[in-house]
Amino acid sequence: MDRKGIIGIVIPAIVLLVWWQYNTREMNKLAATRAAQQAEQAKAAEAEAKKTAATNAPAGTPAGTPAGTPGETKPAAPAAPAAPAVPEKTETLDTDSVAYTFTTRGAGIAKALLKKHEAEHGTRMTLNEFGDMPIGSVTDLPGQISNVAFHYATDLPAGVITFEGSDERGLHLTKKFNVPKSTNLNKDYIVTMRLVFDNRSKQPITVPAYYVNTGSAAPVHQKDRIDYTGFKWPGAKFVDVTWFSGGMFKKEHGTYTATHEGIPWAAVADQYFTTIVTPQVDSENKDTPSKERGNSVWATRFQISDDVWKATSHDADGSSSARYGIEGALGMPGFTLAPGQMQVQIFHIYTGPREYGRLKTMPDGQVEVLAFSDFGGIFSFLGPFVGFFSKVLLYSLNSLHAWVGSYAIAIIIITLLIKAILWPMQNKATKAAKRMQALSPKMTEVREKFQDDPQKMNAEVMKLYKEYGVNPLAGCWPAFIQMPIFFGFYNMLGKAVELRNAKFLWVQDLSQPDTVFHLPGLDFPVNILPIFMAATMVWQMKASPKTGDPQQQKIMMIMPLIFVLFCYNYASALALYLTVNNLVSVVQLYATRNQALPTLQKLPKKK
Repeated sequence: MDRKGIIGIVIPAIVLLVWWQYNTREMNKLAATRAAQQAEQAKAAEAEAKKTAATNAPAGTPAGTPAGTPGETKPAAPAAPAAPAVPEKTETLDTDSVAYTFTTRGAGIAKALLKKHEAEHGTRMTLNEFGDMPIGSVTDLPGQISNVAFHYATDLPAGVITFEGSDERGLHLTKKFNVPKSTNLNKDYIVTMRLVFDNRSKQPITVPAYYVNTGSAAPVHQKDRIDYTGFKWPGAKFVDVTWFSGGMFKKEHGTYTATHEGIPWAAVADQYFTTIVTPQVDSENKDTPSKERGNSVWATRFQISDDVWKATSHDADGSSSARYGIEGALGMPGFTLAPGQMQVQIFHIYTGPREYGRLKTMPDGQVEVLAFSDFGGIFSFLGPFVGFFSKVLLYSLNSLHAWVGSYAIAIIIITLLIKAILWPMQNKATKAAKRMQALSPKMTEVREKFQDDPQKMNAEVMKLYKEYGVNPLAGCWPAFIQMPIFFGFYNMLGKAVELRNAKFLWVQDLSQPDTVFHLPGLDFPVNILPIFMAATMVWQMKASPKTGDPQQQKIMMIMPLIFVLFCYNYASALALYLTVNNLVSVVQLYATRNQALPTLQKLPKKK
């Protein structure tokens, strides 16, 4: 490669690295500014709440009002709710998989500690760890706590806790939670909530549309991709926390709202875990339950401060980047109760991992919370194809893991199987590349002869292809076919909870970058696998037959850098897949490189 070619590769690399550093610093400054603004808003909201705390809102109605119109307000800390009439009490019910902490504040699940899933520093993964709204709490307005005073009774052997409370209108609310006894795939992590509205007054009571809160989701690690935390309901795109941010072409949003008849469930999710609230239309309960689906959804994001983040045993890694969580709710239709009349609605609440096999057993399409087909950005048109490959690859990964006992080995085997399937096509592509290589001297003559007339040069080159029966795209087909597979891997590996804490050699977690240390003073992580992957890609390019314009070959040398930037801070499993893929390609190229160049002959002209 000449000096110009080297400069053409080095300069863009330097520009990209400088941009990365500058962008990181600017994002940190912006996050700090927003955090300060939100802290001031929180103080103002708290002061206002204290002024109105003594005022009793209508029973069953949450204290405080939403700040502005949904979808148009700017993010702000929610107003502090009025203090309940009695002190908050909590009770923990345990299963083999989850420790549920129930609270009288809103009569819901304050926390769900997942016993089989690690978080950081030896702690267990906790759902709704940062949110203010209990999972399953019922309110007239989303994101607000009811001031109804609840009391509770438990039947610990049966795994049952029952909350009861009445408002001043005589509307009595009973919430009975049954925690799962079975660890079967279709029952574990699912709590049943039986909700009863009972009119104990002498007058009809109109219950307006109410909301069942999903609780919150937040990143698991400091440097998790921010767009993996969000809100999901069937038929809609995954609403990640970046949706609420303003930008050059969109305004900032405080809330996300949507209305639709027959919404079967709503969920909040982080990269690997989710909470799903599902109203049940059928029940084995003796009482006749309401068979209502949801008719609206609501969500908002909130910022997690450094102090709160570190206080919950999370590693900040010296970063001051903004962290966002999200809260959501499912809106249910209102109704009117005559004196003595009851309304019963059953809900299932899932608090657990986003495991494909587990979610697939749920009857209302909850597997959609994985959002495999929600492939965003400029490649959104690939969503259906990427989703298909993601599901096939995840199923294959889990099947192989059950056989070999290692996800890293399973990834290597899948890569080898894919390469074996594409081997015949790759051989044809290599032969086509050699035909192009044999034609290269004639193409060089044409380019030199018509270098001052690009249009004539291109016409003559195309004429050469036609005369000698050479297809310049024949060597590209394997790459084109592998693109959906690559995106499928990329999409799947970023959401596969199965890979969490899976180890391989020096890699401690295949779902995270394989950082071995940080460069002093720069806070720049040194990740080995992406660097090794880039080295194997350069090796593959060096071993490939030289075809096409030499200048184009030099430009292609920047591809390893692009792939490094693409997956440097991504799941190390992706770099493992690409590394094995490149190594097998190199072996294949060396197996065929000693073959003599084909003898080209002009095709007979058609009469």
